[in-house]
Amino acid sequence: MEEENSNYNQILEKLESKASIKQEIYRNTVEVFALAKKVLSKTASRLHQDYSVKDPSVEVFYRETNQFEAELKFSGDMLMLSMHSNIFNFEPGHSIFQTSYVKADPTLSYCGVIYLHNFLADSIKYNRLADEGMLVARILVNKEKRFIVEGEGALGFLYEVFGDDVINEETLTDILERAILLCLNNDLQLPPYAQVKDVTLHQKQSIMAASGYPTGKRLGYQFKSETQQNNQ
Repeated sequence: MEEENSNYNQILEKLESKASIKQEIYRNTVEVFALAKKVLSKTASRLHQDYSVKDPSVEVFYRETNQFEAELKFSGDMLMLSMHSNIFNFEPGHSIFQTSYVKADPTLSYCGVIYLHNFLADSIKYNRLADEGMLVARILVNKEKRFIVEGEGALGFLYEVFGDDVINEETLTDILERAILLCLNNDLQLPPYAQVKDVTLHQKQSIMAASGYPTGKRLGYQFKSETQQNNQ
């Protein structure tokens, strides 16, 4: 009986040290995500107002697709903002555990995650499920709303010190604007002609049934046979 009580008390302690904290982090991440959606919506409005006068054919709009996802379309690009519903910790041995900030309270390493993905707008429009996108950045938020950003370009180092600042609208505006610039600077590139000149009728019919060539921001396009050969 004493051992059973000991186990039960440990369960209660774990709920206090982990479950409640994770719920707090989840609520924080929801708040940050809501603020990020607000910033993205405001950015879309500004871009539409300032650029539609110059070229009304360039589409710029914002929409929320579900509780955990929103997207900004600008010309041929789509920046997708999404929040994971779970809470994560870093892998053992990560440098985050060597910081004085986390050493003082190990529960500070638990984070909610917000992702920024770049896809081609046509990938979404035509439901081209084989198309590849790019993870531009991810924002990690802890129980104190302290954060770090892991990402491409300047987003890989500007916000890499955990515990320095509480995330706010100004910071999110900078992160999202830099993400948009990364999308715009990442152009489609045609693969060498020799790599795509051979195609079976089945592949061609499958491609057209899927509304076009499988396409990604980094890859240009590839036939399935070429992809298989590259993976062998």
